[in-house]
Amino acid sequence: MYRILLYIISVTALFLCSCKMQTAETGVEEALSKAGGNRKELFQVIRHYQDSGDSLKLKAALFLIENMADKYYLTGNLIDEYYTFIDSVYQIKQLRYDIPAIYDAFRSKTKYMEDKTQVNWDVQTLSADYLIENIEEAFSVWKYPWNEHLSFDEFCEWILPYRVSTEMPESWRNRYREYFRLFLEDSVHTAKQACDIINCELMKYPVRISMQSIYPVRLPSSLLMNIKFGLCNDYASLALFAMRSLGIPVAIEIVPHWGRGNMGHSFNVVYDNDSIFHDFSGAEDKSDKHLVRFRNEIPKVYRMTFSKQESSLAMQCGHEVIPDFFRNACCEDVTANYSFINAKDIIVNLSRKTDKKFAYLCVFDPTGWIPVAWGNIQENKAKFRDIGPNIVYHPALFINDRLQLLGNPFLLDTLGQMTYFTPQTTMIDYVLERKNPQANNLRFIPSTMLGCKFQGADNLDFHNPLTYYTISEEPDFKYTTIYPLSNANAQVKYVRYLSSDKTWGNMAEVEFYSANSDIPLKGKTIGNYTVSEFYPRNGVDKLFDGDPLSFFHTNDTLSWGGLELEYPVTISKIRYLIRNDDNGIRRGHEYELFYMNEGNWQSLGKQIAMEDDRLLYKNIPIGALYWLRDYTRGREERIFEIKNDTVIWH
Repeated sequence: MYRILLYIISVTALFLCSCKMQTAETGVEEALSKAGGNRKELFQVIRHYQDSGDSLKLKAALFLIENMADKYYLTGNLIDEYYTFIDSVYQIKQLRYDIPAIYDAFRSKTKYMEDKTQVNWDVQTLSADYLIENIEEAFSVWKYPWNEHLSFDEFCEWILPYRVSTEMPESWRNRYREYFRLFLEDSVHTAKQACDIINCELMKYPVRISMQSIYPVRLPSSLLMNIKFGLCNDYASLALFAMRSLGIPVAIEIVPHWGRGNMGHSFNVVYDNDSIFHDFSGAEDKSDKHLVRFRNEIPKVYRMTFSKQESSLAMQCGHEVIPDFFRNACCEDVTANYSFINAKDIIVNLSRKTDKKFAYLCVFDPTGWIPVAWGNIQENKAKFRDIGPNIVYHPALFINDRLQLLGNPFLLDTLGQMTYFTPQTTMIDYVLERKNPQANNLRFIPSTMLGCKFQGADNLDFHNPLTYYTISEEPDFKYTTIYPLSNANAQVKYVRYLSSDKTWGNMAEVEFYSANSDIPLKGKTIGNYTVSEFYPRNGVDKLFDGDPLSFFHTNDTLSWGGLELEYPVTISKIRYLIRNDDNGIRRGHEYELFYMNEGNWQSLGKQIAMEDDRLLYKNIPIGALYWLRDYTRGREERIFEIKNDTVIWH
């Protein structure tokens, strides 16, 4: 077997340029040595193209093999069960899908949630027939105007790969090509044109982005053909399968973690004939209209590749242990491709001496600081390239398999200046109202609430109702208390919230109080509304469930929900809260305020909130970066500073 291995390596060298010979030889040798009993299948692929005399396809085969060693997919009872379940849901034809309810249904029915999964390495499982079929079909579409600009090396990276990520390998090219090729006409000449046409077809798919899945596993190509909802990386994968099946050079790029929010993001990029890259969101946005919306939130952008990148930290680190994210060598820093990010090169003075060669910039997440960029260390300074501004970063080293934060965090501005958050000896008292900035996706709601009413009546039909209050100014996302002045002594048996002609419910909580009582009135829920297609479980009961996060939502305006009281009463007070993200201070929740000081979160104490939307902390050091934790509920929390008596979120 060793002689055969040497023979294969020598063949590899014949067909690869000298600048890549050593890398290719090493990659092929690694793949063959790891293949075990499956190496005969890899040999068969190489012999097939040796015998055919097609040197270009042989080079393509060697490219795939040399980069297969670290590719894998997962199998097991849980994954099989999950795929079957998701497929059954995708087959249901309906306008809307209640994604949380669907996920809850799976969790309640699964038999294998605790089962372990099996790691399957591509080199040990993929057949020669599968790889040959992939190579032949990839070459069959390398003949169109929209990919004529690709060099062979670019073809290998942008068209040839048989997989996207860690999904189950399938024969996907013919299935996707037969469906989508009908939409491309002879008038299409560039990759961007072809991409926009196919993505317009993908936009006809339901696009419902989930924040998380039941199980962190990539969906295979066959399931994505029928997608009804999924993660952003699912839609990015769908676009990649569809495009590459037609020879359109498309890849997936990621923001590893938002700089001003939690989690990260996946999207697509097309490589056009003029060598310009255009980003887009698969099934959602046309090219150049996606990432620019987040220009102030992007610390870094990386392209996911099939081959190992010499520029990656994984290929440069030598024996130095590095964070998990950077151990993936199939990752290329492409931040500089996006001029609107206005990325900066910066030099950070390290607060301690080290024998490490690399330092890191981290962004905040409630689970901990997340490394998103690396830089070379020289003379106790670390140089970082192409760093997104308007973001707070914390320098760090990676020691003993964990991040060790250095010094204090800093805000990088658009001029490339770094402003450090350094706690001072001066103290202030401050009232906190939230633990997270206002959600942008809800900013449309306050204006739609104008005209909403709170009413009482002595009859179920609300004939000649008593209107206690009409919302005449845009409400904020805090609890609002109303004290009815007119007809203060009138008694009613029925009370309600009536939405305006501009909104579809969008009310989280309503509390009616009788005179001399601090306990909200209870009663039988009543209402007149059409159940929401988007939120079918958000009926009138959500108005009175005591949960600020749940909300009453309908499919029509001028809808209402209320209570039939046990007996007539006089309403003395009303308290309401419009639909919100439940990130305000909540009475009864336990909080703890921290500030960052020399790489550590220092506590300013725990306390139980005694009222909604208000939490007083005394003796807060000025100049620091702060984090308010809610131990009772929720993990949507962001760091902030206090400047000129105002909270500034980061």
